[in-house]
Amino acid sequence: MVRLRASFRFAGLAFAACSVRAASQYGLVDVYDASNFFTEFDFFTQPDPTNGFVKYVDAATANRDGLAGFTEGGVYLGVDYTNTTTTGRRSVRLTSKKAYTKGLFIADIAHMPAGATGSGSCGLWPAFWMFGPNWPNSGEVDVIEGVNSQTSNSVSLHTGAGCTISNTGTISTTKLLAANCQGNEGCTQQTTSSDNYGTGFNAAGGGVYAVEWTSAAIKVWFFPRGSSAATQLAAGATSSSSSSSTASSPDPSTFGPPLAAFVGGPTCSIDQHFANHNLVFDTTFCGDWAGRVWADDETCSALASTCEDFVGQNPGAFTQAYWLVNGLRVYQAGGQAQGQQGRQQLRKVGFRRGGPAEGRRWRA
Repeated sequence: MVRLRASFRFAGLAFAACSVRAASQYGLVDVYDASNFFTEFDFFTQPDPTNGFVKYVDAATANRDGLAGFTEGGVYLGVDYTNTTTTGRRSVRLTSKKAYTKGLFIADIAHMPAGATGSGSCGLWPAFWMFGPNWPNSGEVDVIEGVNSQTSNSVSLHTGAGCTISNTGTISTTKLLAANCQGNEGCTQQTTSSDNYGTGFNAAGGGVYAVEWTSAAIKVWFFPRGSSAATQLAAGATSSSSSSSTASSPDPSTFGPPLAAFVGGPTCSIDQHFANHNLVFDTTFCGDWAGRVWADDETCSALASTCEDFVGQNPGAFTQAYWLVNGLRVYQAGGQAQGQQGRQQLRKVGFRRGGPAEGRRWRA
């Protein structure tokens, strides 16, 4: 893998698989949802660092042409599924203005980019990830990522030299493909469940991803929609409340075995290799991963001789290539939530409301 590179209310929740305790070490520091997402995330408009067959557009273009907006109470981040292209399919990549070192990140995602029926997810390379400055020396965490006909999530880290992790504690069905996290290849854990990625994820209504980043390890959990944990964690996903005086906080020690655990130690100092990460949602095409392995993918290579040909000439294959983010919350040790005044001001963003409905582009 190559990569240079939304509101919850936790109040009085109690469940066995993923209990929430007011006495948790974590305090709420930031909430991202439809009320503030487009003012707290920047649109990236430079050439794709991963050499994708993509043109990232700015906020005004994305809003005008229906590539970004709101629907069903969530944040919609899509691609152009109408026009053919020889220069790159239009898409969006958004990066949080704020950077974080350590914490607990909980994302309620209703839909992720996937291919339309009959085309798999060929050509697509979607990712929800975080990264620091001076890549790869401040690290990268790929929470959700995959390409082409892949049907389950790949979770990866990327660092500078000197970081080899163990996967102690990871659920038994996840496979550690590489332990050395250095550079482009990184250390990857391949999951096996189809409900945590792509069309399977979407068919189930998405779910909740949680990432805990400490000095000891970086751990990722997935709670499918309909599970008691996802239901409780996603409670109040359309609320704008961010008061820290009454909000409880999740307790990761009760989450159960993680989908992927990257454990540091003598062979990898997490504190040395990971710092100041911005959060990113993007959808690119082809490039250094999806394009590089195109010929090796029997499903996708049967559709066109190259990834670029398929992506450029088949816009209808990408009607389902969108993120729908209900909310994202960030907790840190001793953290305190942002004030209500700031959130009320953020509601003045000019993005239109509406959204895709069964593949139809939204209108104001």
